[in-house]
Amino acid sequence: MLVLFLRLLATKNIQMISSVLVVCVFFSIRFYTWQQNTRQVMQVTPYVTQKQHLLIYSDETKISGDLLTFKAWWWEKRQWVNGYYRIKTLAEKKTLLQMDKTKIWDVAGKVLPLQAPTNEAQFDWRRFYQGKNIFLAFAVKHYTLQKVPPGQMAWRGRLHDLRQVLRVTLKKLPQPLDWYSATLLLGIKLADADKTLADVTRLGLLYLFSLSGLHVFYVVKTLRHLLKLLRLPRWLEILVILGVLPVYVILGGASASLVRAVWMCWLKLATSLIKGVHLKLATIWAVVLLLELWRYPALFYQLGAQLSYLLTLVIITSKTSSNWLFNLKLNAFSAPLVLYYTYQWNFLTFLITGWMNLIFEYIILPVTFIGAVIPFLQNLAAQILQLISTGLTLLARAPSNFVFGRPPLIMVLLWVGILLWLQGSSKKLRWSALLGISYFLTFLLLRYPLSSEIVYFDIGQGDCTLIRERFSRRVILIDTGGKVHFAMPNWKKRPTKTSGETIVANYLLSKGITQIDQLYLTHQDADHVGNFPSLSRSIKINQMTVPAGMEDLPSFKRRLAKSTVAPKAVKGVTDKVSLSDPHLKLLHPFTRGQGTNADSLVLWLDFYGLKCIFTGDLDRKGELAIIKKYPDLTATVLKTGHHGSKTATDPKFVRQLAPKVAIISAGRHNRYGHPNKETLVTLQNAKVSYYVTAKVGMIKLTEMLGHFSFWDLKDN
Repeated sequence: MLVLFLRLLATKNIQMISSVLVVCVFFSIRFYTWQQNTRQVMQVTPYVTQKQHLLIYSDETKISGDLLTFKAWWWEKRQWVNGYYRIKTLAEKKTLLQMDKTKIWDVAGKVLPLQAPTNEAQFDWRRFYQGKNIFLAFAVKHYTLQKVPPGQMAWRGRLHDLRQVLRVTLKKLPQPLDWYSATLLLGIKLADADKTLADVTRLGLLYLFSLSGLHVFYVVKTLRHLLKLLRLPRWLEILVILGVLPVYVILGGASASLVRAVWMCWLKLATSLIKGVHLKLATIWAVVLLLELWRYPALFYQLGAQLSYLLTLVIITSKTSSNWLFNLKLNAFSAPLVLYYTYQWNFLTFLITGWMNLIFEYIILPVTFIGAVIPFLQNLAAQILQLISTGLTLLARAPSNFVFGRPPLIMVLLWVGILLWLQGSSKKLRWSALLGISYFLTFLLLRYPLSSEIVYFDIGQGDCTLIRERFSRRVILIDTGGKVHFAMPNWKKRPTKTSGETIVANYLLSKGITQIDQLYLTHQDADHVGNFPSLSRSIKINQMTVPAGMEDLPSFKRRLAKSTVAPKAVKGVTDKVSLSDPHLKLLHPFTRGQGTNADSLVLWLDFYGLKCIFTGDLDRKGELAIIKKYPDLTATVLKTGHHGSKTATDPKFVRQLAPKVAIISAGRHNRYGHPNKETLVTLQNAKVSYYVTAKVGMIKLTEMLGHFSFWDLKDN
């Protein structure tokens, strides 16, 4: 923004500068009032409500296992909400799956604010929905269905119903034509597409599969060819297209990038009908941007919107005629945003972008469209698309992905600013050198930080702790978290990513960490070890240490087989084994066991003079045995055993350790009642300050040049 403001001042055009300042004032007022209203809505205390009415479009629902999620218009409050409902029976699930009509739901349920992320680098769903002007969640408990009254919502509902019918129809096509057509024609991502879309994302080509300018261009081009066959006059041809484009916005899912592309095209065509009016593409881009920002002040909370508007601006202002330079420019502008949100970059992106654009426009889009509408060509289209998917998978497997880490936001803005300045600067070599040096220094500070840290993840009802020494000389993980799975019928099961992927791996990658030197699994319980197979597929694990005897358990071997960790990298230990790390001591177990709570690994760490202890799920009997064997044992920071259960944290154990701070890792509203009141009383009597991850989120202890700081996500 500063770069653009300086360029504006450099024009010395008083009228232009005044106009821009007036627009900025209006939008500042709009954003301020929107923000105040947003805060008021989001600070609502959860409450139960009866006899409310939700308008739910048939294509805005998604069923996974026993969970129905949807976007709904709350009739009484005149606002959109993010809703969900737990399906009670298999018969009810079948009925909901067959629903293809927009309905008013008469509901009773609970209203609550959208939850903010509780760990650093965790995906921020609250911000994502804010970008769509959605601020509340509605948990439906009971519902009855009603018809939609006539009016604006009724005709919009019919368009959404048409989209739902098309979705069901396309889902019957042979794979992968089914999800190619659903994704590229309707903006719907089917579960079958997850693997290929993951490969596309890894290659930095996801923008091709997000409905945007290329799709709109293809639609308009196809429509014009069809209308020319009817020999309509040009003005009538344009009027038909102007009527079709808003319909396509709804049928295509109304993503930010699709809305931008459609309205830019609409304004370009509409103004072409007015004699003497010729708007430049940059002007149209600015008008659409201002209109959308007025509607959605938090529009740029979404990566898709950021990339769509930024790259479109680059495209329409680019003066280069070289495809090589043009692709380089697009990659340069997208890199800061991609690194900020995904923490990595694929070197193949630049090399294949130009080719993939051609393949997409001349093969993927036409083949998908033809296969979707001509029955006898469906199998051929599916085979062609399968070959392309296989090729994308092979490219994605190439060792070309580079983990950079998450750059600070100030650096992202600086890089984009430098790139914008380079557009018109004559000193390109100097500014390019500054850009390269700043990237290199940022990478060094991310991968080799000057500070050390202990991170207690908010992993739900589980345990996971990271120890990282300055310059990344040692990266140690104690437990990985995991979910305890209870028996349930197959129709209720939902395929989801583990918290090891969405929380732990995300954080590690955001810090530029690609491997764990040592993983300590304290015992066999799923809430401590369940995530290590999925985590190992994102982060390399060099060595794994478990309590002696646990390595032979069938349950552990099954998990190990699902991971990328080699069996020879697993070591079972007792306290008689000296660890390779001189600052880390193993205090327990004393003998070989079965990996139960009583066999938990207990680790003691000298963290630059600060003593920390990690006790797994060790019970009181084990705690007393430890202080008996180590009568001089003390600790400044205590990681309480068994999530604050009364079966651990014996008063005698606490008195001898004499900690200043206790960390309790427990899940929100967990069924076990952790942390137990008795444990909290023990800590209070010993005058130990305690922090519960369920209340404050992720907790960090950092050290830099001998200075320590304590940090939790709630306060930040």
